Amino acid sequence: MMKPATATVLAAFLLSAGALLSAQSAPPAQAPPPAGTAAPKPQAPPQAPPRAATPATPSTAAARVSASVMVTDQSGAGIADVHVILTGPVAREGATARDGTLRLQGLKAGTYRLRFESPDFVTLEREVTLKAGPAAEIDVALDRAAPRPKAPQPEPAPAPTMGRAPVAVDPNASVELVPLPDWIEKNLIGRSDPVKETQVGKTPVTTATVVQVREPLKDRVRGDADEMLYVIAGEGVLHAKGRDLVLDAGSLVVVPRGVTYTLERRGRNPLIALSIVGK
Repeated sequence: MMKPATATVLAAFLLSAGALLSAQSAPPAQAPPPAGTAAPKPQAPPQAPPRAATPATPSTAAARVSASVMVTDQSGAGIADVHVILTGPVAREGATARDGTLRLQGLKAGTYRLRFESPDFVTLEREVTLKAGPAAEIDVALDRAAPRPKAPQPEPAPAPTMGRAPVAVDPNASVELVPLPDWIEKNLIGRSDPVKETQVGKTPVTTATVVQVREPLKDRVRGDADEMLYVIAGEGVLHAKGRDLVLDAGSLVVVPRGVTYTLERRGRNPLIALSIVGK
């Protein structure tokens, strides 16, 4: 059994050892600041480093571009109503205004094919590349197309025959010669005869007559045929529709059907003419 004195010594030793261990484990006490010196501010707890800024995500929509088109002829004048067709990343079409301009909007950057059509000009195609930014200016000059050939005109209908049937070809017909100077000399009008008319040639539609005039041949008219008068000899005057036509050898007068005329001689000799009437 331990003695009281020994127990007392052991307890004091244990208390000293515990105090020593507590002093070693406790944090060292900070010395108070000298007089007149401000106490240091408590330090804030360290913060996490700032995160790097996330780069902005570019827009997924492609940049929109536009084009200004000017279409002229070779002289520089604007051409209206030219059909413009644009194909590529975006398809567009339209017609030029009166001054030859056209605005194409809402396009995407890229390579396009332009086609210009007009009925009066040669069709033209052009390739262009459009980029984002100000409107692209596209100037085009067209060549005028060659004139189109005219459509064949229908042949005019044959003139009416006035109710007369076409004349058939006579395979037995022959050519006849009448020497008029000799014939007239043998058949000259008598001095007492006012007018003498003698037929010298005839076909189914034409009649040739020698007309010799001493006295006026008044108010002569043919309602169904035209007449031509060729003066062979003598001098005279033909009165028709208020006009007086002076005749001499070599004169030719055409009298349409239905026209009334008067034929008279001038001078001493009779007026001799060849009358050809065609129906």
